[in-house]
Amino acid sequence: MEDTLIQTPWADPEQVTIFRQKTRRILIELGVPSTVLSGIERSTIMRNKASEYIEQKCGEKEANRIKREIDNFLAGYERDSARKSELFPDSIPTLKNLRNREVKIGLVTNTSARVVENVFRRFDLARFFDVVITRERVRRMKPDPEGVLLALERLGARRFFMVGDLMFDVIAAKSADGVAILVIRPEQTNSQHLYKGLSAEVERTMRINRKSDLQPDYVVKSLVDVPEIIQSVCI
Repeated sequence: MEDTLIQTPWADPEQVTIFRQKTRRILIELGVPSTVLSGIERSTIMRNKASEYIEQKCGEKEANRIKREIDNFLAGYERDSARKSELFPDSIPTLKNLRNREVKIGLVTNTSARVVENVFRRFDLARFFDVVITRERVRRMKPDPEGVLLALERLGARRFFMVGDLMFDVIAAKSADGVAILVIRPEQTNSQHLYKGLSAEVERTMRINRKSDLQPDYVVKSLVDVPEIIQSVCI
């Protein structure tokens, strides 16, 4: 959703760096050893590793308390991002096109259900989606494929295309044996350096069996190219 369907403030590299630093600090303050987070820069991967540690080392009551604290930390950032977000002009035409082709559509996002509901209301997006998987529904967020696999199960689908703006989306899609379409709009190219070194980081924290799992199948500059790709592959 974020920076695929809607444009968020997260294209600012300085803001991303500050958020990562704060994520590390709050996780350590909540009792996650710094060694668990060693060598990890990305906030989502930090949270996935922290979740693994909490499940293994903490009782249910303590684990739930820590998760609530993490959610409270994230809530402010997510609300601010949703409030400042704007719909990309190619989002609605592309979703309508896919609907006209009778393509089932699911949303898998690392953000919260509350934010998704807010964004859906603002931009009238709920009508396009058959399934929505938010971070509350999974134990591991993207780049882990758990959310993608859950969406496929609820859609009753096996073959799928996943569209996203991050390598996290590509890795999640390929790890679930799907076709990955990476969207890099001209105005977003300056933020791509944020993902330098991501491959090595993901390989250290996930089971990546093939180098091809780190490469998109298609790269597009606009969502309007997506329906034609799907049609060409499915013919």
